[in-house]
Amino acid sequence: MRFLLCVLIILSSISVRSQDERVFRELLTHKIQEDKERSRKPEYDYKARGHRYYLDLNGDELPESFFISKKDGGDWLQLFDRAGEKIYDYKFDTIGSWSRVFKLQMRNISGEAKLVILYFYEGITRYVNFQGTARVYFLTWDNNDLSTLSMYKGPYVWDEKRDFRNHYHQRKFELSMFDFDDDYTREIAIRYGSITRVYKYMGKGKWGSYTR
Repeated sequence: MRFLLCVLIILSSISVRSQDERVFRELLTHKIQEDKERSRKPEYDYKARGHRYYLDLNGDELPESFFISKKDGGDWLQLFDRAGEKIYDYKFDTIGSWSRVFKLQMRNISGEAKLVILYFYEGITRYVNFQGTARVYFLTWDNNDLSTLSMYKGPYVWDEKRDFRNHYHQRKFELSMFDFDDDYTREIAIRYGSITRVYKYMGKGKWGSYTR
């Protein structure tokens, strides 16, 4: 009986010590985390959404690389040369949560100019109305010279909305490229229904638009 009582006391003591160890470990973990938070210096917090992507932008068969990343809650394009040096970055405009780049295409505009079309979902809002939108951005450069990289904020290609009266719609715009005026430079056409908006590259990162 004494032996059994001693075993129970020992087991009880071990259980209490284990519980105490867990409690102190949790407290210590919180304390360490709090100390880290206090000592942390303000800095940009990078979080890549995916892998590093590679594209040969200037035709030298040595691809450049880029990240689509989060920085301080914003969505950024960060472009690096073949040596890993950052040569360009750009912050997209967002309207709410869930923003992201979901598609990109590389195209030749002409013999002198190239283009990457980035499809960017701007996020959603849920205040009075629910709304989610996506638009395209045009990243251009001339004569394979990456120092001429320039971004243009383009038009909507998607619109989804529900208002307080429970009206709901989805609008998907069609994007195509064609040389409308036979000047050997392809324009970008954004079409919804019977309306077509045409975007023409003027060089040096400049764009003009008109309705057909």
